Amino acid sequence: MDIVKKMRWERPLDFDLSESQNMPVVSQDAPKPTDSLTSILRLVQTDADASVSVMAPPSSSQDWANLIERVRAAAHRTREVEAQAQEQEQRVHELLERVRDDIKLASERVRAAETRAANVQAQAEQRIRAAEERAEAAEERARIAEDWLKQVHEAIVSEFSVLTEMPSKVA
Repeated sequence: MDIVKKMRWERPLDFDLSESQNMPVVSQDAPKPTDSLTSILRLVQTDADASVSVMAPPSSSQDWANLIERVRAAAHRTREVEAQAQEQEQRVHELLERVRDDIKLASERVRAAETRAANVQAQAEQRIRAAEERAEAAEERARIAEDWLKQVHEAIVSEFSVLTEMPSKVA
């Protein structure tokens, strides 16, 4: 469907007045346009056609040369913009590559740090186990030493108790 026919809107009051002054008189048997936008477009188009036919002088060779020069300048500017866009795109690709490399290096560092941490943790666990084993061995030696001390104490008490009893019997 034609976009002009799709768009319906109320005609401003100013247009009714200007249209009646500028538009040629339409005969009564001609169908009235129901679309106000079509009327406005016809009014603008009629005014534009009249101004072009009155104001536009025939084209000169200077006008064509100016047009060609403007086209060339526009093409040159377009090439410059394209070159700048390609340079920026190249810089973005280089930046992305550096970021990828940095991420790769950071990942390697993380893996190395995790490996070192795992090694340190394993060594710490090994040292803890060794310390626990040494503590258990020390506790066992202390228990054995206490047993020996008890036996020595019992031997001393039992053997010297006989000596302490003898002088009192002698006297």
